[in-house]
Amino acid sequence: MDVMTLSLVALVLLVVWLAWRVARLGGQLKQMAEAPPASLQLLQREVQAMRSGVDERLREHLQHTHELSQRIGQLQKATQNVEQLGEGLAELQKILQPPQLRGAFGERLLEDLLADTLPRERYCVQYTYPTSGVRVDAAIFVGERRLLPIDSKFPLDNFRRYLDLRSSGSPDADVALRAFARDVRRHVDDVSAKYLSPDDGALDVVFMYIPSESVFHEVALCRLDEESASLAEYALRRRVVPVSPNMLHAYLAVVRMGLRGFQLQESARDILGALTHLQADVEELRSRLDTAVRQARHSLANLGDVDGALLRVEQRLESLGGAETPEPERVEP
Repeated sequence: MDVMTLSLVALVLLVVWLAWRVARLGGQLKQMAEAPPASLQLLQREVQAMRSGVDERLREHLQHTHELSQRIGQLQKATQNVEQLGEGLAELQKILQPPQLRGAFGERLLEDLLADTLPRERYCVQYTYPTSGVRVDAAIFVGERRLLPIDSKFPLDNFRRYLDLRSSGSPDADVALRAFARDVRRHVDDVSAKYLSPDDGALDVVFMYIPSESVFHEVALCRLDEESASLAEYALRRRVVPVSPNMLHAYLAVVRMGLRGFQLQESARDILGALTHLQADVEELRSRLDTAVRQARHSLANLGDVDGALLRVEQRLESLGGAETPEPERVEP
């Protein structure tokens, strides 16, 4: 029985109770018909007060019924949304059932995460190594001819089987968990063998992106057996770093800060080169200025010599102009 039905039943019971009270009051009024006027007035006041109380209760009940109706409508709408969400999840599960489509889904999530974090020129999706020709899901360019490869893996089949068996309490859950661990190890070996390529400029580490926090949690803690290392330790020994969406976002934030450091370093290198060229220009200008000064000093010395020679000529001219000219001797016939 839902809330609306209960409200209607309560309303019917209230109406029945009111009818009974009215009938009882009718009997009392009939009995008091011959009563004194004062008693009749008192009874009328009591009836009026009772009617007011009943009206107030009816209004409150109707208000509560209206509120319940609104809440029921909201619950029905929320239930429809949940049902639609469940249908969407079921549809998504069907879409992700084939391994190829599931891998494409993980690659799409990886591309969106890179686009939200890094500049477009600093990463490339479906990057092909120039030497080996191997294609990786994504590559982050962290320096001059250096890159960080990222490969997306979605080992879901045996993991889902393990969850189903564990929820049902089946003893085969451990078998499914070991199968899941073997799947992850195969992925780690494949990633390590294909993408750790120094000849192609790849760093000595590769990220294995797992686009599911629950799957990543099992990868971080799961062991193939009690004596072996965890899957995370196994991956790190092969220079493969498993990352979930949250972890990759944190790593990319660090990479972004490092890229800013590279940009500052490149800018500082450009500034240093410009200063070096400027220093060479200043040295050349200094050399030309020194040459001009030497030439000016030499010219000044020559001007001093010319001035001295001119002064001596003037003095000789003055001395010659002040001397008496001798008369010529007469020759007698």
